[in-house]
Amino acid sequence: RGPPAERPSPLRCFLACFDADSLVPGGRMATSARKIVCEALSTNFRECTKIVTQSFAATPKPGHTYIRNIFCGINASDINFTAGIYQPGVQPPFDTGFEAIGRIAAVGAGVDKFKVGDPVAYTTYGAFAEQAQVDARTLVPLPRLMPEALTLPVSGLTASIALEKVGEVKKGDTVLVTAAAGATGSFAVQIAKQMGAHVIGTASSKEKCDMLKKLGCDRPVNYKEEDLFTVLKAEYPNGVDVVYESVGGKLFDASVNNLAVKGRLVVIGFMSGYQDGTGWTGTGKPQKPLPPKLLSKSASVRGFFLNNYAEEWKPHFKKLAMSLADGSLQGVVDPTKFEGLEGVADAIEYMYAGKNVGKVVVRIQADEQSKL
Repeated sequence: RGPPAERPSPLRCFLACFDADSLVPGGRMATSARKIVCEALSTNFRECTKIVTQSFAATPKPGHTYIRNIFCGINASDINFTAGIYQPGVQPPFDTGFEAIGRIAAVGAGVDKFKVGDPVAYTTYGAFAEQAQVDARTLVPLPRLMPEALTLPVSGLTASIALEKVGEVKKGDTVLVTAAAGATGSFAVQIAKQMGAHVIGTASSKEKCDMLKKLGCDRPVNYKEEDLFTVLKAEYPNGVDVVYESVGGKLFDASVNNLAVKGRLVVIGFMSGYQDGTGWTGTGKPQKPLPPKLLSKSASVRGFFLNNYAEEWKPHFKKLAMSLADGSLQGVVDPTKFEGLEGVADAIEYMYAGKNVGKVVVRIQADEQSKL
């Protein structure tokens, strides 16, 4: 089966029966719309951002489209971006947000693969906006406007590429996924299982551990009730072959201290140190040197940053979309509702409170053909 974008879509057939100007609100262009801009460098998203209004020209630039955003995705790195960490030297004000899905509201000259009303997904800086101008080459067509699509561009791609290209997971490996009930962690659990691995996943509640079991996790660990280091030493005396690590702090320490011979620890983030900045500056607490721990086991700690693997995006996105379409992968979306640009800060704080199960999504504005 091909991915949803390559098959005839009932929604596309339905839309083709109507003139573009008569489409539901998602197909109408706005001459002005609101967006969230960062006004001061800080990890406190609520305090450093502001909602402003921007104007749009009558038509997009050549090769570009206007997208009326319906849903946007929340990522742990949203506050790293407002702190200026991902763009050294950047000065406010600048746009925020990484990913959104919506409908094409207008097309510029030279755009022939899309038409007004088409549902699409995209990743670009400035996605926290009611309407955005986006290069048509970066758009991914969707069969319909579904929040689940937002699990793929950042969270799904990170898990898929990092496990294959950096973690080099192979059949029979033991794989540990930290923050396994989160947006990218829930993908990592499923993908590692599909690769033939035995999967351990950490989470902060019984409910999250129950969800991990449903995703195929072999050994959920509620780190609020069990000590991860103790569990790994007792139940996996030979160590773990691959760690998909996004938390940092104590979970990183427990992971690196339990690597197997030739084990690979893949750092995709260190969320516990984002808000207070300790992830970037260190805690000041003395730590045993890392090199001796790695040397004796021929083990390694490897970093992964999605932007460095752009050449892998399309093939992995296609594979993920096919798996999502045929049901072999689940894009887990947190059921908590957040509405409008005003809800973005609430959603980010909700995620950092550790309450989410899966991807946190904000509905920016209504669309008659999509429900959150």
